[in-house]
Amino acid sequence: MPDVYQQAFALMEALWQPLIEHGVIERATAPQLSKWIEAHVGASFPPNPDEPARRHVYNAHHAWDDYRRGALDAYFWGKATEAAEHEPDAATDPAPDAPTPGLAQLLPRDLFDELCRLLSTTRDARIPEQPYASFGDYAKGLWFYGLHQLDGLDAKKRPQLTDQFCQRGIGPKGELILRSRPFGGITLDATDLDGYRGSSKTRELLAQATTADNLIEKRLAFLGRYSNVAGWKNARFNEEYFWHRQYKENRLDTLFDTRQLGSQTSTGDGMRTGLRLALDFAVCLPFAIACEVEKRLGERHASTEQICDELRDALLAAEVRGAHDKPGTGAPLLEPEERTELATVYSWPSTPCGYAAVVTCALVRLLLGRAHAAGRALADHLDELSGGTARATASRAQHYLAGVAAWSEMLDMRGTAGDQASYEELYVPPAFHMQQSLSGTGRRRGPGARSDLSTAANPAAILAYLAEEDERRGTARLLIQAGSGMGKTTYVKGLAAGIAQARTAGDATLFSLIAGDVRGVPLMDWTPVLIAQPEADLAGSGFEALVKDAPPLDADAFAHLLYRQLPDTLKDPFRAAAADDETEARGLFIELLKSRDALVIVDSIDEVPLEVRRRYIEQLTALVNAYRIRHLIVTSRPLEGESETLVEQLVRGTIVALEPFDLPRQRALFGRLVEAFAEPGSTSDDTDDLASPLGFDAIAETPGFGDIVANPLVLTALVRALLRTSPRNGTTAFAVLDELAALLPKLPNQDLYGYDEQVLERIAFELTCGILTDPAQTQTGDGLPVQTFVSTYATYEDEARGGTTDDNTKQADVIDRMVTRRGVLAVHEGCVSFESPLMRALFAARHVLASLGSYAAQKTDELSQKIGQQIGSLLNAGVRTVAAEATTRADPTASPDPAPAYALLLILSARNPRYQSMQSVIYRSLCNTVLFDVSELQCEHDFAVRMLRAARRFDFGRPCPRAPEVELWEARLTDLSA
Repeated sequence: MPDVYQQAFALMEALWQPLIEHGVIERATAPQLSKWIEAHVGASFPPNPDEPARRHVYNAHHAWDDYRRGALDAYFWGKATEAAEHEPDAATDPAPDAPTPGLAQLLPRDLFDELCRLLSTTRDARIPEQPYASFGDYAKGLWFYGLHQLDGLDAKKRPQLTDQFCQRGIGPKGELILRSRPFGGITLDATDLDGYRGSSKTRELLAQATTADNLIEKRLAFLGRYSNVAGWKNARFNEEYFWHRQYKENRLDTLFDTRQLGSQTSTGDGMRTGLRLALDFAVCLPFAIACEVEKRLGERHASTEQICDELRDALLAAEVRGAHDKPGTGAPLLEPEERTELATVYSWPSTPCGYAAVVTCALVRLLLGRAHAAGRALADHLDELSGGTARATASRAQHYLAGVAAWSEMLDMRGTAGDQASYEELYVPPAFHMQQSLSGTGRRRGPGARSDLSTAANPAAILAYLAEEDERRGTARLLIQAGSGMGKTTYVKGLAAGIAQARTAGDATLFSLIAGDVRGVPLMDWTPVLIAQPEADLAGSGFEALVKDAPPLDADAFAHLLYRQLPDTLKDPFRAAAADDETEARGLFIELLKSRDALVIVDSIDEVPLEVRRRYIEQLTALVNAYRIRHLIVTSRPLEGESETLVEQLVRGTIVALEPFDLPRQRALFGRLVEAFAEPGSTSDDTDDLASPLGFDAIAETPGFGDIVANPLVLTALVRALLRTSPRNGTTAFAVLDELAALLPKLPNQDLYGYDEQVLERIAFELTCGILTDPAQTQTGDGLPVQTFVSTYATYEDEARGGTTDDNTKQADVIDRMVTRRGVLAVHEGCVSFESPLMRALFAARHVLASLGSYAAQKTDELSQKIGQQIGSLLNAGVRTVAAEATTRADPTASPDPAPAYALLLILSARNPRYQSMQSVIYRSLCNTVLFDVSELQCEHDFAVRMLRAARRFDFGRPCPRAPEVELWEARLTDLSA
């Protein structure tokens, strides 16, 4: 570990890094620092026009009335002290209603007293043991010039400036006298010192012990010996000149050359001069540099908040370097855990001078032995400012991160109990595509160019983009968009768990899997806070405070709402960290949201009820601004209208879409799913059909199933369904999809669940058959305008309920239940549609088969005719699909609908004896069309041929069940084709 002087230098050096990074200065040189100190620390004694200037130079005493208080005094003492008996100086003291603490209030009393005693170089009894005490002698100042500096000098040698110009002291009214501040234009002609150059009188004076009677003479003798060189005989000296000589040619040059502030050894005066010099720097330099940073960056239109952020970043990135080393090549001053703790746990000041005070207090702790590491010194000071609560918060935050890290044991947050698997077992990284991004302006802070995300990018590029935005803007915001089940939640949940694992256990395995590359990615220093929407029975509830007529919530109230809405799996880390105290858990949640390096992830905004979604986004925006949240990731399916615009504004237009889940990743996930979810007692033969590439290919090539395997969540549910009943035992595509539909809804236990199913089946059938299609209203071939969908839903729900439904069904309730919270439907460009044509076909087929079930129970001619009409409608819709495909060749904007064909294939795939009659009718119609269709375009013939071929491989590559008469028709077709 570097010694305390090296650490102290590294902390002070960090303060001027914003000026270097913005090109204001190339490096912090001694002359620049001397100017800063002169400007910001100020003169101790101004010239007195009523008294000869020479007397000021001769005299070691000054009347305290001559002393000029400055900004440094307020920085040191604060607005007021317990012993302040003098009247406030209206020109320099803060206003009574705006007290500001100084070092006297920010440091522990005993530590501040020790600092004050060491800053003084005299042992005069009037230097208070406790600086808050008052003294009555206001006539003269203390002999702060220090008698001992003029004792023991070698009269034969030219004395060094440090022998005379390191004096400092504290006056009886609390005035701070430091010789690191210039003393104004007090001038002395060198010719007045001729009598003190090399005379026996000078040697005698320098040999004498210093007393009050000979102090002036000894001082003049000192100056005479110092200036007894060629070229100085006629010089004009003043205290400011000596101050500059000392800072430019002695102390600061040495400081920068050696990267040390002092020496652990004494100089022989018994007063630890090396330490005193370091304390002098500790009090003056941070204050002067922070003032300069504020002035220079303010001239460049940086806000106080931005300046403070840059100072904090610089301190957290402080380095211990050699004198000639370049930035970025030194050893980090802070350990990673120290940096994380300081960045995420503690509250920092809101002004640049506040940052100077933090550094000074940390330096005092270091130099006076209260801490041995800069990170601990900073943490101790910030913790004390918090009243001792910050460190407790840090401990709770660590427990929270440990809970978040445990999420890696469960990849799927919405998985069925017993079906969870780890990310390492299942996760297949997605690809991203930047749809839109703000064009950055301004000077980059650091090496390297901004990542190009105009094309597809891997996860590492996305995270590198976030890191660069944080460096360039001080904030990083991103919207990740994709359809339902495409892996948004899986990605952000794994990202949070990966960061937490790296933070708590130093294990970057999961982060590497999620990110693709951990090199140069600072996100592992951020604290992830994942906010997901309620699930299952709670989905869509609990948002009453955001309804249209409710008053706006303040930031804390909205944060409480967010916490209440979290699923239990996301509340558990907060509860565990707070020992199951719900109030403390909620408080920790808010503390982490406010943390400067929080990575706030708001998952699935599309699942917020439509009625309150706009208010939710507006309140979220207000929360981000109020809590100054710097790092934000939002995930959502594409939204509609104003909600989409509000989310884009929240993330400042930066949108990333997940690339389609392509065939190699589908195959990889499929194999992992089979391996992870196979029953422990199953043999390899039981899963051969699924685990082999042929098994995946058979499913992927089955008509319509390309849409299913291209969705990670649906593919996961599909494999689970297949593993429950092996294809060897007669599992059909229809049965698998039926079980799949039961896995997808997020409200399995709602009272209206059954009615929703019936209404979905009816709407899916009529939409598939074109019965509901209105070209004047419908913008897409497979969707319904929202209003049409709502009115149709209300009508069919009334029928399903037997006329007992409420006529005032709210549009928001319908859309929420069917679109937002069920995840079966989607809204796009004002139309409601099924996310997958195959899923729509499934519900349409179920409608037909449900009708057949009623016929089997009642056996009425009316029902038989109805079923025949339904089959005819599906066949006709399929023919229209073929015609639409022919039209597409000439009109690329045409959108053929494959759902009618899929619905027929699903009916043919349903293995139930009572379905065989209907299946025979369908086969007979198809075969007749193949044999006897003579139309010019042969649309029906083409459709029939396609359907007969698809039927043989629809059930995952196995022939669909056929009645004997169907076998005859197929045999005849085979003969004809030969």
